[in-house]
Amino acid sequence: MSTAPPITSLLAAVTAADNAPGPYAHPDATSHPKTWTEDHEDLYPFHLTREDHDLGNVVPIGWIRPQVADFLLNHWPEEDLGERPSLEVQLDCVHFADWVVEDGTKGMDREMVRLSRYWKDNEYFAECLDGWRDELYVIYGDLKSTYFASGKAVTDSRAGRNHVFSLERAACSVPLAHLLHPLAYEGEGEEMQIWVPRRSATKATWPSKLDNSVAGGIPSGMAPFECLVKECHEEASLPERLAQRSKHLLLYHGKGLASARYIYDLQLPSQTSPDYVKLSPLDDEVESFKLMPVQEVIAILRNDPHAFKPNCGLIIIDFLVRHGFIHAENEPNYIEMVNRCHRDLSEYIAMPLRG
Repeated sequence: MSTAPPITSLLAAVTAADNAPGPYAHPDATSHPKTWTEDHEDLYPFHLTREDHDLGNVVPIGWIRPQVADFLLNHWPEEDLGERPSLEVQLDCVHFADWVVEDGTKGMDREMVRLSRYWKDNEYFAECLDGWRDELYVIYGDLKSTYFASGKAVTDSRAGRNHVFSLERAACSVPLAHLLHPLAYEGEGEEMQIWVPRRSATKATWPSKLDNSVAGGIPSGMAPFECLVKECHEEASLPERLAQRSKHLLLYHGKGLASARYIYDLQLPSQTSPDYVKLSPLDDEVESFKLMPVQEVIAILRNDPHAFKPNCGLIIIDFLVRHGFIHAENEPNYIEMVNRCHRDLSEYIAMPLRG
């Protein structure tokens, strides 16, 4: 009696995206978590003030990689950025200098622009900054921070009442990034088909990889659903009336550290409907779209976990779980995979507070 061949797990595709810090203590500084990466890169918590770290219950605004901390501590360019570093490196954390925090959001915005632009112009951290967008992301702080008690904070920002500063998108690998991903599909059950784009070969990041139907970062000052409508039009030629059919979920996970993804299921009208629209590129972000049968998408994820841009592969897997295509009977690592799709980042990186 022949035995069925082993099922190739989808966990490898999840692992490609899920490398945010895990709850593992650094042997020398207990505030340093470990990442999921093979080399267990040690990270510094990034706080608004030194006092925030000392309090012990203030969630960081992000995490700083050791090579960034080394630059701040040992290679600060005094001639270009001044004698006083805007960020201070301690044994157990990184935080803004007091003189920056005293100037509130205006000061943090100014100094982070100067620092990130210096890095870009002088080719530091090119693996991130080569993808420079001239687009700002919002960075959030914990309301327990001493910064909010100081009266310097702007708590009526459209971006959220705990908005502390904004930062160039390409430099947001360490602070929390906020992005959205509507996944467009047609049909139900085994007849379902998913719209899968291929990224442009000229993209600065992940060129020619398969992608989510639509995806984009949420710029500073823009609400998530407003951004969704814009991205659906710009990337896929979808009119607002169809973009508004999106059903919202929220997924936290990590890639290059931490990110919060606003996830939307977008079921499109059938091809016999007068409202039917075929997805097509409108800008230069996407090379082409293909309407793929759901089993073809699953086969690609199993056979080549790196075929999709990593965070998009994870999001599609989460979609397949929610719609019943992936379950414990056909996925050998089902429990671990699902848990890693939905890791809660709120205990170690500040989340937006609106209203």
